[in-house]
Amino acid sequence: MSAIRRAVVFDCDGLPLDTAAARYTAFRTGAQALELELSDRQFATLGGASAGAAAARIALWAGQSGETGRVAKMLDEALRTAVELRPPAALPGALELVSTLAGRVPAVASNAPSGVLSEVLSGAGLRPAFRAVVSTDEVAAPKPAPDVYRAACRRLGADPPGSVALENSAAGATAAQAAGLSLVVVTDSA
Repeated sequence: MSAIRRAVVFDCDGLPLDTAAARYTAFRTGAQALELELSDRQFATLGGASAGAAAARIALWAGQSGETGRVAKMLDEALRTAVELRPPAALPGALELVSTLAGRVPAVASNAPSGVLSEVLSGAGLRPAFRAVVSTDEVAAPKPAPDVYRAACRRLGADPPGSVALENSAAGATAAQAAGLSLVVVTDSA
């Protein structure tokens, strides 16, 4: 009988990278294009959302649902610009944690666009530590669908029930559990 390969699959935004400023800038830019100022509560509900899901919510809040595509494009461009101007840093302890887990086949499953995801992981020196990186634009549906987690496990040859997801958003937690992974929820204590 062959051993079941186990993996640890990380979300990226807010764990292990501090992408809050870049995401806030992108969401604010998309909302302002529709003459909407996001409240703190609205911004909080966008946590873990893909650009498409965030754009749909922003357009709905602005009463301009027909503008979702335009807002999604703006969010993507604003996010790319924000990470170029101020590359996200690894959160305290992230490099050490990823290094400690290197033997447990670490991967990333994220709702971020692939170009941005690759850039931020490389910029923080984390990309080489992950054996698989899966972005929302590589699968059929973003979180809360389980697609990114299933794809990460497939690429690693890992069994989802033998693997663990580290998440910090409701959408991501739902996705990981639906994919069959065990879940560790990481919260911001600040």
